[in-house]
Amino acid sequence: MENKSGKFVYKDRESMAKMHAFYDKAMDSLNITYREEYIDTSYGKTHIIIAGDESKPHIFTLHGGNGITPLNILIFRPLLEDFCLIAPDVIGMPGKSEPHRNLNTYREDFGHWLAELMDIMKIDKIPFAVSSYSSAMLLSLAKTAPGKIEKAVLMVPSGIAHGELIPIIKKMSVPMMRYYHAPSQETLKAILSTMSGRDDEMWTEFFDLMMSSYKMEMRPPKEYTREELRKFRSPVIIFASDEDIFFPARKVFPKAKRVFSNPPRYVRIQGKHLPSEETMKKVCRRMREFYR
Repeated sequence: MENKSGKFVYKDRESMAKMHAFYDKAMDSLNITYREEYIDTSYGKTHIIIAGDESKPHIFTLHGGNGITPLNILIFRPLLEDFCLIAPDVIGMPGKSEPHRNLNTYREDFGHWLAELMDIMKIDKIPFAVSSYSSAMLLSLAKTAPGKIEKAVLMVPSGIAHGELIPIIKKMSVPMMRYYHAPSQETLKAILSTMSGRDDEMWTEFFDLMMSSYKMEMRPPKEYTREELRKFRSPVIIFASDEDIFFPARKVFPKAKRVFSNPPRYVRIQGKHLPSEETMKKVCRRMREFYR
């Protein structure tokens, strides 16, 4: 099934082929056991990675906005010691799912798409691990089908509170748009420095491809209210950092206390929006305890 009702998200078909080649290279670099499958949904074809030992307990994870599944698995890779990760490519974002953007945060399309995926996969209820934009995707599911979420880890989460708009525009949005039309190493380094605690070739190559070949989703995800999440009672833990330009802990934590009926646990972490490998090792240790 191919749904072409939305905008094609790459500059051209050659750009899409380059992103798919990077996807395969990044998956190979993880050196893990995994399999792939495609599922037809009413929103279009969805590509899914099932990573790790499938005899272990499963966790459902989603990459962030304008992100990609192999690097999302890299972030949460320490979890593979104890869990199997189910990781779909979000429709209309980098990856191998439907390459037309037809999911709208304000129509709750993300929640409906996730519920449909889970139904097709015969998953009644499952723990989630999400970060950044995919937190708002999960909260859409929490609004539309709250019973499908067993527990939820929200890392540097959207959907609750945003950072200051002017610094985000000045330090991230404008440089990203500039890079799309005129790539330069200076602009790339500035963006990575603002966003990331990681400095390696794989992340640099992805950001270059994402900003030069792909039409980024620049609209911010919606913020959810207590009324919208009134039926959602599953346990939640939130990891956030005060250094995060997009969703700083100093804004997320106080707002979350007013949004969730069942009070979440809060963990303040070090690092920027994309935490370092060392920070993520600590986060994943806390996640294992939470999932038990």
